[in-house]
Amino acid sequence: MVHPAAQFDKSTSSRKTLMTRYFVRIGSLSEIHASVGRPGLERGRRVILRTERGVEVGEVVAPCDPLKPAAASDLQILRPTTEQDDLLIGRLNRHKREAVEACRAELSRCGSTATLLDVDQSFDGGTLVMHFLGPVDVIAESITKKVVDRYESIVRSRHFAKLLSDG
Repeated sequence: MVHPAAQFDKSTSSRKTLMTRYFVRIGSLSEIHASVGRPGLERGRRVILRTERGVEVGEVVAPCDPLKPAAASDLQILRPTTEQDDLLIGRLNRHKREAVEACRAELSRCGSTATLLDVDQSFDGGTLVMHFLGPVDVIAESITKKVVDRYESIVRSRHFAKLLSDG
Protein backbone atom coordinates (compact mmCIF):
# COMPACT_ATOMS: atom_id res chain seq x y z
CA MET A 1 0.00 0.00 0.00
CA VAL A 2 1.28 3.47 -0.89
CA HIS A 3 1.43 6.00 1.95
CA PRO A 4 -1.15 8.76 1.35
CA ALA A 5 1.60 11.42 1.48
CA ALA A 6 3.43 9.70 -1.37
CA GLN A 7 3.48 11.34 -4.77
CA PHE A 8 5.06 10.61 -8.09
CA ASP A 9 8.01 12.73 -9.19
CA LYS A 10 7.42 13.61 -12.81
CA SER A 11 10.84 15.24 -13.23
CA THR A 12 12.39 11.99 -14.43
CA SER A 13 11.69 11.48 -18.10
CA SER A 14 11.77 7.69 -18.46
CA ARG A 15 10.22 6.54 -15.19
CA LYS A 16 8.11 7.78 -12.35
CA THR A 17 9.64 7.77 -8.89
CA LEU A 18 7.49 7.51 -5.78
CA MET A 19 8.17 10.51 -3.51
CA THR A 20 6.96 11.43 -0.02
CA ARG A 21 6.86 14.86 1.61
CA TYR A 22 8.47 15.25 5.04
CA PHE A 23 9.14 17.97 7.56
CA VAL A 24 12.91 18.14 8.06
CA ARG A 25 14.85 20.02 10.77
CA ILE A 26 17.93 21.83 9.47
CA GLY A 27 20.71 23.87 11.02
CA SER A 28 21.68 25.10 14.44
CA LEU A 29 18.47 27.14 14.69
CA SER A 30 16.40 23.99 14.01
CA GLU A 31 14.50 25.45 11.07
CA ILE A 32 11.69 23.17 9.84
CA HIS A 33 11.23 22.84 6.07
CA ALA A 34 8.95 20.79 3.84
CA SER A 35 11.09 18.37 1.82
CA VAL A 36 10.55 15.66 -0.76
CA GLY A 37 12.29 12.28 -0.61
CA ARG A 38 11.91 8.56 -1.01
CA PRO A 39 9.19 6.83 1.03
CA GLY A 40 9.96 5.08 4.31
CA LEU A 41 12.15 7.66 6.07
CA GLU A 42 11.48 7.42 9.80
CA ARG A 43 11.34 10.18 12.38
CA GLY A 44 14.83 11.03 13.63
CA ARG A 45 16.57 9.73 10.46
CA ARG A 46 19.42 11.97 9.38
CA VAL A 47 19.38 12.83 5.68
CA ILE A 48 21.44 14.72 3.13
CA LEU A 49 19.35 17.32 1.34
CA ARG A 50 19.67 20.19 -1.12
CA THR A 51 18.75 23.60 0.30
CA GLU A 52 19.06 27.18 -0.89
CA ARG A 53 22.51 27.26 0.78
CA GLY A 54 23.80 24.04 -0.80
CA VAL A 55 23.93 20.45 0.41
CA GLU A 56 23.17 20.13 4.13
CA VAL A 57 22.40 17.55 6.80
CA GLY A 58 18.89 17.45 8.24
CA GLU A 59 16.71 15.27 10.43
CA VAL A 60 13.30 13.92 9.46
CA VAL A 61 10.69 15.21 11.91
CA ALA A 62 7.47 13.80 10.42
CA PRO A 63 5.61 13.20 7.17
CA CYS A 64 3.81 16.28 5.78
CA ASP A 65 0.07 16.51 5.35
CA PRO A 66 -0.79 13.88 2.72
CA LEU A 67 -3.53 16.06 1.22
CA LYS A 68 -1.17 18.88 0.25
CA PRO A 69 0.73 18.42 -3.02
CA ALA A 70 4.47 19.00 -3.30
CA ALA A 71 5.41 22.64 -3.74
CA ALA A 72 8.16 24.19 -5.83
CA SER A 73 9.67 25.50 -2.57
CA ASP A 74 10.09 22.00 -1.11
CA LEU A 75 13.68 20.99 -0.44
CA GLN A 76 15.03 17.81 -2.02
CA ILE A 77 16.15 14.94 0.21
CA LEU A 78 19.03 13.35 -1.68
CA ARG A 79 19.50 10.29 0.55
CA PRO A 80 19.76 9.04 4.12
CA THR A 81 23.17 9.50 5.72
CA THR A 82 25.67 6.64 5.64
CA GLU A 83 28.36 5.58 8.12
CA GLN A 84 30.93 7.39 5.96
CA ASP A 85 28.77 10.52 6.06
CA ASP A 86 28.66 10.32 9.85
CA LEU A 87 32.48 10.23 9.98
CA LEU A 88 32.71 13.25 7.68
CA ILE A 89 30.03 15.09 9.68
CA GLY A 90 32.06 14.47 12.84
CA ARG A 91 35.18 15.99 11.25
CA LEU A 92 33.22 18.95 9.88
CA ASN A 93 31.67 19.56 13.31
CA ARG A 94 35.12 19.58 14.91
CA HIS A 95 36.32 22.21 12.41
CA LYS A 96 33.10 24.16 12.91
CA ARG A 97 33.61 24.24 16.69
CA GLU A 98 37.16 25.47 16.17
CA ALA A 99 35.87 28.22 13.85
CA VAL A 100 33.22 29.28 16.39
CA GLU A 101 35.76 29.38 19.23
CA ALA A 102 38.28 31.31 17.12
CA CYS A 103 35.63 33.82 16.04
CA ARG A 104 34.31 34.36 19.58
CA ALA A 105 37.83 34.78 20.98
CA GLU A 106 38.79 37.28 18.28
CA LEU A 107 35.53 39.23 18.72
CA SER A 108 36.24 39.50 22.43
CA ARG A 109 39.90 40.41 21.93
CA CYS A 110 39.02 43.20 19.48
CA GLY A 111 36.23 44.60 21.64
CA SER A 112 33.39 43.92 19.21
CA THR A 113 29.88 44.17 20.60
CA ALA A 114 28.62 41.42 18.25
CA THR A 115 27.52 38.13 19.81
CA LEU A 116 28.02 34.96 17.77
CA LEU A 117 25.25 32.47 18.59
CA ASP A 118 26.16 29.54 16.37
CA VAL A 119 27.22 28.50 12.90
CA ASP A 120 25.67 26.35 10.20
CA GLN A 121 27.84 24.56 7.68
CA SER A 122 27.15 22.88 4.40
CA PHE A 123 27.76 19.14 4.11
CA ASP A 124 30.51 19.67 1.54
CA GLY A 125 32.24 22.01 3.99
CA GLY A 126 32.26 24.85 1.49
CA THR A 127 29.97 27.25 3.32
CA LEU A 128 29.66 28.61 6.84
CA VAL A 129 26.63 30.69 7.84
CA MET A 130 27.18 32.59 11.08
CA HIS A 131 24.21 33.55 13.26
CA PHE A 132 24.64 36.66 15.41
CA LEU A 133 22.45 38.11 18.12
CA GLY A 134 21.81 41.77 17.37
CA PRO A 135 23.71 44.03 15.01
CA VAL A 136 27.03 43.04 13.48
CA ASP A 137 29.64 45.81 13.60
CA VAL A 138 32.48 46.42 11.15
CA ILE A 139 34.97 44.64 13.41
CA ALA A 140 32.77 41.52 13.51
CA GLU A 141 32.35 41.55 9.72
CA SER A 142 36.13 41.64 9.23
CA ILE A 143 36.77 38.90 11.79
CA THR A 144 33.98 36.73 10.41
CA LYS A 145 35.37 36.95 6.89
CA LYS A 146 38.86 35.90 8.06
CA VAL A 147 37.53 32.99 10.14
CA VAL A 148 35.25 31.77 7.35
CA ASP A 149 38.04 31.99 4.75
CA ARG A 150 40.40 30.03 7.02
CA TYR A 151 37.75 27.39 7.82
CA GLU A 152 36.74 26.91 4.19
CA SER A 153 40.34 26.57 3.01
CA ILE A 154 41.09 23.94 5.69
CA VAL A 155 37.93 21.92 5.09
CA ARG A 156 38.08 22.10 1.31
CA SER A 157 41.74 21.09 1.10
CA ARG A 158 41.31 18.22 3.57
CA HIS A 159 38.07 17.08 1.96
CA PHE A 160 39.61 17.24 -1.51
CA ALA A 161 42.74 15.34 -0.32
CA LYS A 162 40.53 12.64 1.21
CA LEU A 163 38.55 12.33 -2.02
CA LEU A 164 41.77 11.89 -3.96
CA SER A 165 43.14 9.25 -1.61
CA ASP A 166 39.90 7.33 -0.97
CA GLY A 167 38.14 7.82 -4.28
